[in-house]
Amino acid sequence: MQEIIKFFIRNKVGILFVVLFVISIQLTIQSHTYHKSKWISSTNIFSAFLLDVRYNFTKYFELDIENEKLQLENIYLKQRLYNIKLAENDTVFLDSLYIFKPCQVISNSYSKVDNYVLINKGLSDGVDVNYAVSLPNGILGIVEKSTKNYSRVISILNTNLSINAKLKGSNHFGSLQWDGLSPNTIYLQDLPRSASFIVGDTIVTGSNSLIFPENIPIGLIKDYELNENIGYYNIEVNLFEDMTNINHAYVIIPKKIKEAKRLLDTNDE
Repeated sequence: MQEIIKFFIRNKVGILFVVLFVISIQLTIQSHTYHKSKWISSTNIFSAFLLDVRYNFTKYFELDIENEKLQLENIYLKQRLYNIKLAENDTVFLDSLYIFKPCQVISNSYSKVDNYVLINKGLSDGVDVNYAVSLPNGILGIVEKSTKNYSRVISILNTNLSINAKLKGSNHFGSLQWDGLSPNTIYLQDLPRSASFIVGDTIVTGSNSLIFPENIPIGLIKDYELNENIGYYNIEVNLFEDMTNINHAYVIIPKKIKEAKRLLDTNDE
């Protein structure tokens, strides 16, 4: 208490000045309408500014939470969509054939001939080799190697990767492969002459795959040519997803892939 009293005694002149200054401002504002309105206006503007700053500051730190909520909603919708589609012609509903696990893209190459992507999910998250990885508007590739916390994905922008794809609403399928040039286009090869389509039609993942669920949108037909010698089309496809600007992805974990592979391996023997 004595220290507080000593503080006021030592700074009495400065404290008195501040008190008188505040009183004079208050009297000026109260006695002049113009100054009063200006003061109120300035106070309101400053208050609004502070509220705006607080709102933006709060929203910034809530972005991760909002993104996580959106990802969870997307996962639910994707799982319902693909699992229901696969069960449409089955007498028994197939419960959760695929699990969609959200992940972040750590690094992404797209300017090389054979490109790879690093994601922040690995063996500890249930992610293993040969698992498909999709994007909000397309497909990313297939897991090539997994460590405890990370996985390397062979990108669809890799000339060594071939994916089963087809015309939307059709059973005509071919092999989807990149030519090593533009990151925005990919080619659907070996589509039979009997297939009917036009420019602008949608290409989706095919049914002849144990890795990707059927009917994931990939892109739109931009152009095509028919190889008369072999009777197959080579179709240029514009990708839905901008492969040069990807951040969020989903690892697609097929719950019954190991069982199916065991049967195929037994058949090969």
